[in-house]
Amino acid sequence: MRIRKTPEERRREIFAAAERLFAENGYAATTVADITRAAGVAKGTFFYYFETKDALLAAIGRQWAKEFARRYEEMEKGAGAVSHLRAFLSIFEGDDPLDQMFDRLLVERQYHLMETIWQAMRKETMDPLLTSIFRAGEAEGTMHLAADMATVTHFFWGLYDAMFPLEEEVPAEEAQMTRNLALGHRLMETLLGLAAGTLTEDFDKE
Repeated sequence: MRIRKTPEERRREIFAAAERLFAENGYAATTVADITRAAGVAKGTFFYYFETKDALLAAIGRQWAKEFARRYEEMEKGAGAVSHLRAFLSIFEGDDPLDQMFDRLLVERQYHLMETIWQAMRKETMDPLLTSIFRAGEAEGTMHLAADMATVTHFFWGLYDAMFPLEEEVPAEEAQMTRNLALGHRLMETLLGLAAGTLTEDFDKE
């Protein structure tokens, strides 16, 4: 008897196959045929859900952002804005499957695709979460933003660009990355009007 799967189950199977193949073989080298073969679905099924391979990658990015929001919401219940921000940073700086795919895209110089996906993730999920934290911090009096919300958010992400430089340009060693994170967090404290050590105490202990 053939098992009928829900559309969401099919999407998850395609996602899982694509994530693995993109990470193992690279985005450019992975074809739609490779993905459908690994997922055990017909090409017609793939194109029912996604117009192109780029559209699939964008969907994976949005799915990761939704998962990020779910994990954040589980961690932040009942805490103040500073605790919410620390939870946000902890999840964002942790390892996830999207990191591996973005690393591959970086090696392949797929910069435009990376930027398009990241900007969509920011607009739909990441920026709304951040601004809610910042507004709560202002309301509590625990944060005092150095500029308007849009500018602060822009600089916040700019600090991450500096903390995680392109590996092609600056080979990243673990000790250097730890120093980059500590420095970036100190600058975030200044940007958000937080007391020194609020975000950096864990790094200072190392």
